[in-house]
Order: sequence, then C-alpha cells, then structure tokens
Amino acid sequence: MRTAAAKRQTGVRPSETPAGGCKTLRCAFCRGTGRDPYRVLSQVSDCPVCKGHKTVEVKTSVVACRYCKGTGRQRHTRLTCSGCGGVGVIPLPGATTGCPQCGGGGREPEADLPCSLCRGAGLVAKKTA
Repeated sequence: MRTAAAKRQTGVRPSETPAGGCKTLRCAFCRGTGRDPYRVLSQVSDCPVCKGHKTVEVKTSVVACRYCKGTGRQRHTRLTCSGCGGVGVIPLPGATTGCPQCGGGGREPEADLPCSLCRGAGLVAKKTA
C-alpha cells in the first residue's frame, strides 16, 4: 500500500547521469504500457511518446516536469504535456536556480500554460558573473 506522500511524488529525482550520458526511464504518458492510454484510434495503438517501446531515453541530467507533475499529460485534455512533451522529465541546463518568473511552480502566473522562461521545469540556468 502506498502512502499519500508516495503518491504525490513522481519518482523522478534529478539524475546523476553525467552530461552527454543517456538514461532510460519508463514512459510517463502511457505509464510504461506502450499503448495509447486514451485508446483514441484503437485499443492496440502505440503510445505517441514512446512509440510502443514502454521506455524513453533522456540525455543529460533531468528533473520531473513541474507543469504536469511528471505525468506527461496536459491537464484536462488528452494531449501530451507541452512542457516535457509527454516524457515527464525536463533536461537540466547544468547548474540551476529557481525560476524567477513562475516561482518554481512551472506554470505561467496568469495562464494554465508552462512557464515561458523555464518551460515547465521550475528551474533555470544559473547566471555566472
């Protein structure tokens, strides 16, 4: 039985993969089934994100998408998340800091869209002096 805290977590923490490396993750959009979760075309149609492979490869270090909360799904629609493309994670640009535009939430302050500055990650690259 899962606890309430475990249900809230996406299970994706910032990756320890070195820059240029690849990491294989379970597809967030279809939850690793390889099938279209909404069965729009048919019950056996492939997931549009992982193309039926059940996993996706991501490069560099990643963080869970804060816009879709790691689900890969756009809220209130059957579309893939426009922040992460349905993968559930967003690549990090190296050293990061909280996004000043959305306050780290990943959403535009005035609209239900991914933040235009951090693209839904809630983090932006640190500026070096």
